[in-house]
Amino acid sequence: MFVRSRRIRWNVRTRTLLSNRTAVLCAAAGMVCSIAALEWFFDLSYSLGLLYLVPVVLASTVVAWWQVPIVAMICAFTRGQFDLEVSPLEHWLRFTMATVAYSGSGLLVSQITASRRTALMHYARLRFEQRLRHRAESQLRLLAESSPAAILTISNEGTIVAANRAAHLMLGFEDKDSLLDRAVGDYFPIFRNALHLGPDIEDVRTSATTWAKREDQTSFPASTWFSIYGTGSQRNLAAIVVDNSEEVRDRERMHYEQLASHSQVLAGAVSHEIRNLCSAIAVVGSNLDRRLKLKNDLDFGALKNLIEALGRLASFDLSKRRRMQPVSVSLPEIAQKFSVIVDQDWSDAGGRVEWILPPDLPRLEADPHSLLQVLLNLSQNALRASAYSERKELRLEAEHRGEIVTLKVSDAGPGVSDASNLFKAFTPGSEGSGLGLYISREMAKSFDGDLRYVPTNEGCCFEITVPATIYAEVLA
Repeated sequence: MFVRSRRIRWNVRTRTLLSNRTAVLCAAAGMVCSIAALEWFFDLSYSLGLLYLVPVVLASTVVAWWQVPIVAMICAFTRGQFDLEVSPLEHWLRFTMATVAYSGSGLLVSQITASRRTALMHYARLRFEQRLRHRAESQLRLLAESSPAAILTISNEGTIVAANRAAHLMLGFEDKDSLLDRAVGDYFPIFRNALHLGPDIEDVRTSATTWAKREDQTSFPASTWFSIYGTGSQRNLAAIVVDNSEEVRDRERMHYEQLASHSQVLAGAVSHEIRNLCSAIAVVGSNLDRRLKLKNDLDFGALKNLIEALGRLASFDLSKRRRMQPVSVSLPEIAQKFSVIVDQDWSDAGGRVEWILPPDLPRLEADPHSLLQVLLNLSQNALRASAYSERKELRLEAEHRGEIVTLKVSDAGPGVSDASNLFKAFTPGSEGSGLGLYISREMAKSFDGDLRYVPTNEGCCFEITVPATIYAEVLA
């Protein structure tokens, strides 16, 4: 181990020295001077010209290729100064031959050095790219394994070749590798069908909502994003899958609660109208009884019993229904959801939606779904009313007034000619069933709010009042 450590240190020092251009050139010059000094001092009867190859080769490792002949000429000239007595012609011939020999050797070494340097650069680049690739693979592997969404890679035969831990847990597998090599059609039929698409269909990138199966054959709803890449036997499918069971349960529960609430409001409206009719019929019956003396008439008594029974049947009182449980609501969050739903409709109609929210607006005590439904109903009414208006604009402006927050919803439509029957159920002449504003007001009242009409000189304006919390929310 000690010998190996010394060898490594020696190699490192040698490489450091050889990579220093000034040091190498100084060493080559020192060698030339040393060889010349030996020939001059000992006055040898033979030439040491072969030794001049060493400084030429050494200098060739750090100089450019066109500088190698210059170094060779310097060494050949120095060597020629110590030649034996020869004729001038022979002297120049020896100089030329030495220059050619030194230059050839130096150029060969220079080319070898350049090739080695290029190879080392490519090797260093490959090592660098390999380290980057390993780092990226490690990060991707960590991302895939820590992802809450299932990530799958499926081969052309429809078998699962790679799956992260979330995929195993989603499909009911405990062992990390137990899902590999299984047929994906047993769990996600949509992926099997996608792999059977024609070979002319390439670069498929899409998303879909489907039903999938777990290992115990239970079904669950899933959202998928997948792509198909490659051709022939190398055609694979990569997919990301999310289990939507919780979202579906929450959405259906919310829809059920809204349906139940709206049904109660509708039933209350119908029962209220029936009670009014029963009261009117009872008054007419009393008048007939007083004038025609029908007290002992059996048919008239049966009619009065039917009226009383119908009144009892319509005794459902809207005020006795289950009230909404208000929660702390952020109006900016409601505004974001509202904009996502209605902005496109107003944009398609050539209009726009404008929100004005003060920065110190407090949170609200309301049912968020009911409040959003009230806003959506007002938006749809305003959009229909502004269909033939030159200016199509919906303006929503919030204001904090003590313990309540008022939200004015106004449009630039033709306005309301008669506001006396706006909030009455089954109002004659209204579009649809005539229950939209009636139900919206009752939904606002369900969380201690209110909805009322505000007369304006232009367009139509409604005001929603909602209780405010004591904690103010500062907008970013």
